Amino acid sequence: MRLQFEEFLAAPECKIMIVTYPDIFQIEAKLKYGKFSREYQDLSAIIMLDSGDLKKIGIKDGDTVAIKSEGVNVVVTAKESEEEHPGIGYMPESVWSNILGVYPVSATVSRSQQEIPAIDELLSRSVS
Repeated sequence: MRLQFEEFLAAPECKIMIVTYPDIFQIEAKLKYGKFSREYQDLSAIIMLDSGDLKKIGIKDGDTVAIKSEGVNVVVTAKESEEEHPGIGYMPESVWSNILGVYPVSATVSRSQQEIPAIDELLSRSVS
């Protein structure tokens, strides 16, 4: 395995407060396709961030980010919010958001090269 130079550099980080919300489209995807479907994951493994926060960590809409809080870590897709809310990230209620703890939760967000884990991987991680 060959390491890339940027793997040795610390990724810019941004401190945020995460708030969760129920999402009707995510719930519909779960009912229609199942909770192990790609459609459900695409609507669940996301975080809505302020455009200024995206710039702080050097990412754009659709990039993958690592969210770290109190010794736990989850990888999701960053989405640019239409609303301004610096320092606040919004995540739909899901296994990906539940890993981080009780809400609202303080976390650090940074760019990630990792893949978003599938729901069955997350569920097995939380059982161990």
